[in-house]
Amino acid sequence: MSFLRKMFGGGVDDKDPRRFLIEAMLAAMGADGEITGEEIETLEQTLERNELFRDVSTDARSRLIDMGADAIREAGGGNKRLGAIAAGLKGRMHQQMAYTMACEICVADGEIPESEIRFLDGLQKALGLDDETAKDLFDGARSATGLQTVEEKATAMRELMPRFVDCMALMAAADGEIHDEELVGVRAVLASIPDMSVLSSDELNDAIVDSFDRVKGRDLNEAIVEAAQVISMPTDRYWTAVYMMIICLADGKADWREVAFLGTTRDAFGLTDELMDHAMQAAAHFPATELGGELPVS
Repeated sequence: MSFLRKMFGGGVDDKDPRRFLIEAMLAAMGADGEITGEEIETLEQTLERNELFRDVSTDARSRLIDMGADAIREAGGGNKRLGAIAAGLKGRMHQQMAYTMACEICVADGEIPESEIRFLDGLQKALGLDDETAKDLFDGARSATGLQTVEEKATAMRELMPRFVDCMALMAAADGEIHDEELVGVRAVLASIPDMSVLSSDELNDAIVDSFDRVKGRDLNEAIVEAAQVISMPTDRYWTAVYMMIICLADGKADWREVAFLGTTRDAFGLTDELMDHAMQAAAHFPATELGGELPVS
């Protein structure tokens, strides 16, 4: 089973991430005020050939399209749905897939008017994609290798996953102690993150145990600086901050500025306050899990 099937599954409801993938494509189709035959064909081919929709019946696909079209119409246009689309696509791969599919729609007829450029810029910002990632995804869409580009990025993310888990373990250890309950709590949080589904259950358990072993007795500030040397890409650093903030929110801290270790993480990763605010908002979309223990406040 591919990572795409593991992430998306086969069910369909109003919170199904595939609904928001379709909505991103529909919004892209209407961005210039004119829906072309090439754009319709691209949408139909995506739903027909893409393995994300292979287990979805024709009727279910129609429902997903209707949901997206209704939401766009009621909002007064696709640009006004960008925030909702981003919120419905919680995982990093979900978001990259949405941007890729929107790009495929925009390049389908061989022309990209200013209105479509503005739409893609707005979608990129809503999804929190850095310029390098957005360019890679756009180039992949233009060369008809968009899904391959996302698969390649998923493989690279899988290789970095243990480092992401290390940083979450550091966040859990920020109160000076690591308890058995925190291992259970971090496991529950990780299981709720769509991106973590690229790891099997056993791989995820092993990664958590290994990470907690690695951070025992470590100086947190030194460890996060070392992590930043491995997690070097801006997007990877941003999403590491999101993962850490999920742990932070589980302890009831709603403002990253109140947590000294997150301030250190911001400096080590070279993130702006605006990106940290965005990361906290993204983290807030995930269910909270009680980890126990207090985090230090500045």
